[in-house]
Amino acid sequence: MQMSDAGINSILKQFEGCKLKSYKCPAGIETIAYGHTSAAGDPIVVPGMTVTAQQALDILHRDLHKFEAGVEALVKVQLTQNQFDVLCDFAYNAGLGNLKSSTLLKKVNAQDFDAVPAELGKWTKGGGKVLPGLVKRCQARTLWWSGGAEHPADHQDHRAEPDAVPVRTITDSKQANGAVAIGLLGSVGAAKEVVTQVQDANDLFGTVIGLFGNPQFVMMAAIVGIGGAIWYWRKQHMEVHGV
Repeated sequence: MQMSDAGINSILKQFEGCKLKSYKCPAGIETIAYGHTSAAGDPIVVPGMTVTAQQALDILHRDLHKFEAGVEALVKVQLTQNQFDVLCDFAYNAGLGNLKSSTLLKKVNAQDFDAVPAELGKWTKGGGKVLPGLVKRCQARTLWWSGGAEHPADHQDHRAEPDAVPVRTITDSKQANGAVAIGLLGSVGAAKEVVTQVQDANDLFGTVIGLFGNPQFVMMAAIVGIGGAIWYWRKQHMEVHGV
């Protein structure tokens, strides 16, 4: 049995998030891609490590095969697709060892399915403290266990990442914001020089030649170019690495 695409997209991917550069989860463990750690096998995660989006997907599916096989070996009763999805997501996040020793598994194998939501609700801690993202993940699992499903658009509000750093955008970058400020400063200075040159010039050709011969204008134009280059570099870097 395999975890469904719907389960992967609605629960696992939503809450693990995807990071193309390694980071430390709240427990201090080096993590990358969709919550992959060295404990799940290759690749070994080291500080500063990066992967591509396709590599992240490959790692996810390779890891997931192990957890799917582990859940099948541990569960002794028939499950629905949604129930299997939930246990795979639990094992992926908490580990097969924790599933094996859990009261959750005992309730499942005893076919006490009504008790499962309460057992899922006990697994909300990471690094020794309750994490809002894990609370929401447990709620999503409970809904999925009972056969329900949230519309993807509605689920976006619950995309907390209990073991991931927040996604940053270009507007969050201090370097990018500084570059914008530099560019604006240069633009203002260049504009003043253009106005002065136009007022003093008798023809368009003379104005253009005069501007490029004006050290003040050249300096301001260079500042604008530098600011733009810095902003573009930060944008490209954040799109690739997420930081």
